[in-house]
Amino acid sequence: MASASDDLFAAIDAGDADRVGAMLDADPSLAMARDHEGVSALLRARYRLDRALAEAVKARVAALDVFEAATFGDLDRLAVLLEADPGLTDRRSGDGFTALHLAAFFGQDGAVRLLLARGADPDAHGTGWMTGTPLNSAASAGHAATVVLLLEAGADPDAVQRGGWTPLHSAAHNGDARTVELLLVGGANPAAIDDEGRSVADMAAESGDDATIRAIRAARG
Repeated sequence: MASASDDLFAAIDAGDADRVGAMLDADPSLAMARDHEGVSALLRARYRLDRALAEAVKARVAALDVFEAATFGDLDRLAVLLEADPGLTDRRSGDGFTALHLAAFFGQDGAVRLLLARGADPDAHGTGWMTGTPLNSAASAGHAATVVLLLEAGADPDAVQRGGWTPLHSAAHNGDARTVELLLVGGANPAAIDDEGRSVADMAAESGDDATIRAIRAARG
């Protein structure tokens, strides 16, 4: 028999904001539930990229943890948490991300700046399903401004995640010419090959974005 928290996570995964809200109204303590990996209900909802769903949970959470604060760019809460425990910059979420990974993926540049200023490692690798760095996260999500911040902080432009993808692979796959150009200027290898033998140029071609294709071709000479 499924538990109440299991039912909540099922509703979150289904994107059912109304049901999630009703369940939390009936049992407010469920807002603090965590899944089998230790990921909070709020973070799971945030991953859905559904504002209504995330707000249905967030409105019932009394205080954000460091990972949640990073994803929402809550700088006041983040600063309080880091002041109390500077080691939080190295802490991992249940699914293996640092707060910097999450701030980068969600394009929360203020949080990225704060975390970097407090010593967060721009080259920390994820330890769960996504093994890349914050730069991989920012590039995959198409946050060009975040990519700049991480490169300026010394992030490795050729950091490899599972599957052999570099940030440039992700940007090329997305047809994100701006991020491609920024990564190339930052020293990314335009000839990088993933574990299946696909090149950055292959992914640019698959994206069908002319500006991305031209940028990769020009970089490869």
